[in-house]
Amino acid sequence: MLPETHLPKGMRGVIRCPSRANPPLLSVTWTRDGRPLELDKLPGWSVRPDGSIVVATGNDDALGLYRCTPYNSYGTAGESRPTRVLLKDPPAFTVRPKEEYFQEVGRELVIPCAARGDPPPTITWLKV
Repeated sequence: MLPETHLPKGMRGVIRCPSRANPPLLSVTWTRDGRPLELDKLPGWSVRPDGSIVVATGNDDALGLYRCTPYNSYGTAGESRPTRVLLKDPPAFTVRPKEEYFQEVGRELVIPCAARGDPPPTITWLKV
């Protein structure tokens, strides 16, 4: 388990329970801040077949210290290390490039692009 799990504010996110099981995984239980996590009381939250939690909308309800315990037909090897769930700002354009640019052949073309987020996003370009 990673020491920190980052969820995007206002967006869907996933808290993973990294595990291997042979025989296959049967279930995963979760705790948050030392208490059992009651997913039925968290609208839009669900558990994937691999035991990961899907958080419908990253907000203050998701903050906390999580641990997972995976089970198979033999039982469990125990609880995971904790992961602290933190909210981060998803990237957003502060300057968005236009759909098309025209420039004379041989002349320089500058296409502006800027974004903000937490952590600060990396901007990459792709020529289609």
